[in-house]
Amino acid sequence: MGMLKSCRVGICSPYLGIALAVGSLLMAGCDDSGGFALSLQPSYTAADVELDQGLAGPWATKEGDLNFRFEQGEGKSYKVVVTETDGGKESSAEFEAHLMRLGGLFFLDFFPNSQPGGSDFLQMHLLRAHSIARVELTPSTLQMAFFDGGWLKEKIEEKSIDVSYQETNGMLLLTGPTEEVQDLLFLHGNENEAFPNPITLLRPVTEQ
Repeated sequence: MGMLKSCRVGICSPYLGIALAVGSLLMAGCDDSGGFALSLQPSYTAADVELDQGLAGPWATKEGDLNFRFEQGEGKSYKVVVTETDGGKESSAEFEAHLMRLGGLFFLDFFPNSQPGGSDFLQMHLLRAHSIARVELTPSTLQMAFFDGGWLKEKIEEKSIDVSYQETNGMLLLTGPTEEVQDLLFLHGNENEAFPNPITLLRPVTEQ
């Protein structure tokens, strides 16, 4: 299922809120989740960032309702255009993304370049914060699972994780430095509960 769902308090619709911050709401279903966990600071440093030519180009869900196009930007960054189609209506937004390796895992850090009000995926980033997705890349598939705010909030409340954060409009926003965000990813990057409901994007046949 290619639909992105926002599950903020009182909100549960297929596209409204794909905007949390691609870092907080890419959920495959609506439950008690707090959406993506967003960060005020980047989750990467210059030493962590990599380029992978296999990432460049178009990717789409099987249904074709969600499309990501990656192009190399300045330095080791990517310009990402996300296009969503809902009921024949198409909307798009632009993000800056960085691919980073932490240990044996790869992550994408998304940050919105467009102004709020466009695509739902953009609206999920109304705070202009960073969202983080664990990624697995093959020549024909790109799988992304976003860092889950609901999981993180639960761990904070049970005091098994201690980080700087605040809640804004039902969204969990990490306010600590990059090093603190990376510590979280190092410790919990392998936990599927922290990165649930992966979205699988396919390379268009003509691009393979």
